[in-house]
Amino acid sequence: MKNNNIKIALVNPRIESYSSTLPPLGLLYIAGVLEKNGFNVKVFDIYPYDDRDISALISYRPDVVGMTILTDYVSRSLYISDIIHLEIPNSLFIIGGVHVTSLPEESLLEFKARIAIIGEAEYTMLELCSHIAENSNWIDTRGIGFLSDAGVYVHTQPRPFISDLDELPFPARHLLKFEDYLIPPGIIRGYWSERSTAVMTSRGCPFECIWCGSQCTFGRKVRYRSIDNVLDEFEQLIKDFQVDAIWIVDDTFTLKKERVIEFCEKIIKRKIKLTLGCQAHVKTADEEMFKMMKKAGFIQVDFGVESGSDKVLRSLKKNSDAVSIKKAFKLAKKSGLRTLATFMFGSPSEREADVEATMRLAKEINPNFASSFFITPYPGTELMTMAKENHWISNDDRRSVGLKNGPMLKVYFSEKELLKIRSRFQRMFVLRNFLSLFFFPRYIIKALLLLMHYPFGVVLGARKLLKTHVLDDFIFEFLIYYVKERANRKRKYENL
Repeated sequence: MKNNNIKIALVNPRIESYSSTLPPLGLLYIAGVLEKNGFNVKVFDIYPYDDRDISALISYRPDVVGMTILTDYVSRSLYISDIIHLEIPNSLFIIGGVHVTSLPEESLLEFKARIAIIGEAEYTMLELCSHIAENSNWIDTRGIGFLSDAGVYVHTQPRPFISDLDELPFPARHLLKFEDYLIPPGIIRGYWSERSTAVMTSRGCPFECIWCGSQCTFGRKVRYRSIDNVLDEFEQLIKDFQVDAIWIVDDTFTLKKERVIEFCEKIIKRKIKLTLGCQAHVKTADEEMFKMMKKAGFIQVDFGVESGSDKVLRSLKKNSDAVSIKKAFKLAKKSGLRTLATFMFGSPSEREADVEATMRLAKEINPNFASSFFITPYPGTELMTMAKENHWISNDDRRSVGLKNGPMLKVYFSEKELLKIRSRFQRMFVLRNFLSLFFFPRYIIKALLLLMHYPFGVVLGARKLLKTHVLDDFIFEFLIYYVKERANRKRKYENL
């Protein structure tokens, strides 16, 4: 059945971030399901520096607008939602995403939305749009919240998680100018690739880390796509977009050793030539698995180390310890895989001795690339509940705080002390993170050419460096400008 009588717009608000090279996979999955069922749908990935995309959204005059919202993007999302209400007031405004799933009633009020989608959105959005196309009642749709005519919050029965992920069509990347996302140096951190993108092979995470909100949308039970289904998508990306590298965005790709080994064997059998990276948990480390990953094209595994203190790791419910961390890095390196380690500072139980333990462990495991963040409470997480109960939140302005911007929590360290701790940590890894590129002349030549072609980005990066004394921040500030300016130059060229 064709549903050409309504127009649907799916909106992804952005903020200034180099992560803008990551496509909005969630919306692209929803778009794919809607297209498969005959709906007219467009995706608007709205960047903070280009309101022409907002003008295009208004000109489209959609009957339905679905907007995904992340907590860090709330201020930008509010700006866009105000324009939607002003310019296309007759459209049905639907919101979703992890922020909305965690705070449905508050989000409905804040964004003046008609419907909030709670949890996975593909089939909920399909059912809602089908009701709208048929002019039938949608209030019994599972997995939604809304405000009644009396202003009372109502939520329907939860929608079950999608058990067979192979049912979903591939993300509808063709609805975006996907070339704009295939930007060197790519999204495998610490590695240069020309045309890299992201793929999800599973949903859900069994771990209980107190700061992570993944379970809000995808739950604790892990659901897997079939290996052949994933590899079909790999081949499509190579054929349609000439992709040369893929980062697997699963919370933990290495949960099932047997699946990973079969996955790698089939990559080799199908002669798929890609550079691959993924996220792993230290407790899943296995030499046989890592060696097979290396044969199949994996070059890097990313580990969330977080701390070198077992006390802090226990308080974070990380399900890891220093011994497991050391073993995982040893096995990965022995197998020929590069390692990336992420660390967090400002955890609720962290004291000076714990910081020093982290510094020592980081030096001992010596990852190829290291990055550090400030622990940040997000709605729907155990950490947010703890932070509110203990009055730890010292600054909730998300424009100035966040994973890298600045610390949000004040427990045992002041903001100034935490900034110094992170700066000290990152200086330890300057040589590993960046100067090691000098051993790869073609990489450093490409990097220097980028800097030369975008001199104002160098100025912005230098300004950030002077503020934080962290070289990583220079790089990321430059890359944010580079992505923005590259898109602007491309659009000017296309309009000639």
